[in-house]
Amino acid sequence: MDHELPNGITGAPRKLDSDTDVLYVDFDNCLHSCDAYVTAAGIVPSDPTVGFFEFAGVLETMLAPYPALQIVLSTSWVEAIGFEAALNSLPFASLRARVVGSTFSRGEDFLGAWREIPRGQQVRRHVRRHGIKKWMALDDMREGFEGVEGHLVHCQPGVGLGDKDVQKLFAERLAALFGTAGLLSESRTSAASADGGRT
Repeated sequence: MDHELPNGITGAPRKLDSDTDVLYVDFDNCLHSCDAYVTAAGIVPSDPTVGFFEFAGVLETMLAPYPALQIVLSTSWVEAIGFEAALNSLPFASLRARVVGSTFSRGEDFLGAWREIPRGQQVRRHVRRHGIKKWMALDDMREGFEGVEGHLVHCQPGVGLGDKDVQKLFAERLAALFGTAGLLSESRTSAASADGGRT
């Protein structure tokens, strides 16, 4: 059964722009502790003992203090089954309501080569295209995130967001980038700019 939407989150479509706070979300080995495969019967877990989205509730809880934070799907599920199907796979309405798009677009010229592009490059390409100022990625892949590791919360394959150490790091980075610490940093930067950079 769907959870109710937390305060500040609505079911209305949201627009993605440069001022949007964005979390790029991978599914496999992040929201559940296994990979996934496409079969004639649909997407199935690589480990039959694992239930898809076993850690979706963890993500929902951790994002609750940040109602303005929106989600862009970076998962390969979008390419495999389409954006709407991937979106509707998320079990909680509060998570679905945050989703504003995906890194994959079926109309791109390089469609055939998409799988060859490292996940980090896919994410960074989306960041550049939309001019996103504040972003973070939850992913089990490190490739392509070289040089921007501070924006990546890395999940271990076979463990995912069930890892308490990852949850701690995730919480710290959410607070630093999107919480009061992030707001304080922005305020100081704006004040310094307005003051001509004098100290």
